Amino acid sequence: MGSLYVWLKFLHLTGLGLFLFGHGIAGGASFALRNRPAGEVSRALLQLSIWSYRIAYPGLALLIVTGVVMGFEGSWWGRTWLWVSIVILVIVFGLMTYVSIPYHQSRDAAKEADSVLAERLGKTRPVLATWIGAIGILLLLFLMVFKPF
Repeated sequence: MGSLYVWLKFLHLTGLGLFLFGHGIAGGASFALRNRPAGEVSRALLQLSIWSYRIAYPGLALLIVTGVVMGFEGSWWGRTWLWVSIVILVIVFGLMTYVSIPYHQSRDAAKEADSVLAERLGKTRPVLATWIGAIGILLLLFLMVFKPF
């Protein structure tokens, strides 16, 4: 029914789909919260964003674990494209963590007064986060598909 590598690739892509789906919910919520007055709808969107990581993080874990195993199964660890992919993943993760600090602070402030929540939401940068994530995903997809070096 197929080699181990094919199954790992299937699980790798499943992890990618789960991660993008879950993370997309949080990203969509961050765009919906832009220039929105703080209130119950904002708090509900922030709760949805928190909930979405129940999908995104297991997907990311599956993606990373299968990627590492595929590196061994495919004997890719000696290839430069794999190491460049890891560096890109680490850089994107670091940038996204930094850029999302105000968003995470907004989620933490969801139980505070509307004025505090509105101030925190005003500092978020969903467009920048989207560009960082999109460029990172495109670079990683390019490296995974073409394995240029």
